[in-house]
Amino acid sequence: MRVVLSFWDGGEGHLARVAHLATLLHERGDRCLIISSRSKAARVRALAPEADIAEVDNRPELRRTPKPMPTYSHAFRHAQRRLALGFGDPDFVTANTGHMLEVLRSFRPHVVINDYHDTLRTAADAARVPVVSLAMAHGLRSGPALGSWKLHELADHPLPGCLDSFNHSRERWGLPPYEDERETFEGDLVLLPTCPVLDPVQPHTNNVHVGPLMTPPALPNHRKRRRPLVVSYLAEGNNRPASDYPRALSAMVRAERNVDFAVLGGERYLRYFRTGDTFLGMVPAQQYLALLDEADLVITHGGTTLVHALERSVPVLCLPWTSSEAAWAVRVEQHGAGLMYPAYYRPLEWRVDDAVHPSIPLAGHWSLQITAAELLHSVRRILDEPSYRSAANDLGEQLSAARSSFDLVDLVRSATR
Repeated sequence: MRVVLSFWDGGEGHLARVAHLATLLHERGDRCLIISSRSKAARVRALAPEADIAEVDNRPELRRTPKPMPTYSHAFRHAQRRLALGFGDPDFVTANTGHMLEVLRSFRPHVVINDYHDTLRTAADAARVPVVSLAMAHGLRSGPALGSWKLHELADHPLPGCLDSFNHSRERWGLPPYEDERETFEGDLVLLPTCPVLDPVQPHTNNVHVGPLMTPPALPNHRKRRRPLVVSYLAEGNNRPASDYPRALSAMVRAERNVDFAVLGGERYLRYFRTGDTFLGMVPAQQYLALLDEADLVITHGGTTLVHALERSVPVLCLPWTSSEAAWAVRVEQHGAGLMYPAYYRPLEWRVDDAVHPSIPLAGHWSLQITAAELLHSVRRILDEPSYRSAANDLGEQLSAARSSFDLVDLVRSATR
């Protein structure tokens, strides 16, 4: 079987899921091609060396500089993100979809696997290839609306939309228009890499909770530590705005001598940290899951890392980048398996950004104070209260049960029948 896979390259978790599936498919004798932007191609080769790669940049950055976004962004609509990145340009969306279609027609896949790639669904529809989607509930019409946990703040605010450019593209290939922006992320089969209590969707025959889509936890590590280990991974960069977090984290590391810390992060962290007695260092991404296996607490934005931490019975402290991540953080907090950083409970701010829309304000936290003192208070609260670990273990058991209920390759192949 020939399989094309692609992903939204704004986050490492999207790539990691796709690469893992490509490896599983290759091991079962299938041929895989991954569509990647040029900037992510080297990372794809490292994670999935057995896959072919087609380079197609999947956002308009080469034609238009991305515009500023709130620290906590695209509440209520994916359109807020898309407009800020330039997806309101019908010429770009149509041209990009055409490039995707060329890849599909050349490779002739039996199925397409799409992890939040914006234009791939239209290309697959035009090529008449079935789509398997990887999506959390907030990316699906069968799930709660993006930003649902703060809908009470919507009031009479109009919301920006970004459908015209996509429907211009769909008309070009004789396809019916989208009526909801989330249709781009849906498929003939949808694999939800979580479990029902963490990521609820309305009953829908095409949705299957499959648990985390990466390597499962290792056997328990019995190596004794002098101190608890806190692992920090916030997927900064990739058009996410800068924040006070690296500086506050560095100050917390210096202040707290009874906890070990490790950071997965990029260049913006390097100037804040030096390896020492309690700081284990900047950890490369290939050690990501092994580090989670040892952790006592994970600080995360709340996406894929949240799911993999919980499967390892590790509670989480969440500093979300998006309203969907905030919603998962709220779910975790409701289950007692972690906390959301308190500042995120402040009311959203609404501001007009002419680069996105001349009159419709965008929702988000345009300024969000993150302090060492508040970080340390939250970290100590989670580490000192055993109930957080116990609740994380309960969610971990449900995530593991979802993972073991299905054979992923068989599921993907079922979409071709």
